[in-house]
Amino acid sequence: MPPAQPKQGDARDVDALNEYLHAYLSAPQLQCDSEGKLMLTRTARGDAIVSMLGAVAEAVAQLLVEGDFTLIKQCEHPDCILWFYDRTKARKRWWCSMALCGNRHKAAQFRKRSRAAV
Repeated sequence: MPPAQPKQGDARDVDALNEYLHAYLSAPQLQCDSEGKLMLTRTARGDAIVSMLGAVAEAVAQLLVEGDFTLIKQCEHPDCILWFYDRTKARKRWWCSMALCGNRHKAAQFRKRSRAAV
């Protein structure tokens, strides 16, 4: 994958995002998973809403710095409002989730073929 193109922004926008990042209190925490393997996670501390907004701000900041905006796509299901970051090798993902929208589409296609066969 080619490196992401540098993004530019207005200092006021950066400052607004930084306010949420500064308010986000989190710390790395070493944990064991169900099989006893070590993993490093981040644990939020403080107000739940501030923590949630801080986590979102961190993801947005990371996307702005490292992300490729051409890989941000809207789900193809007509009733879905979700967007996703296409990490597939071929970059041809259609659905926010195969378990949700992809399955709905496949089920609808199956019903359509079944009705046509009758």
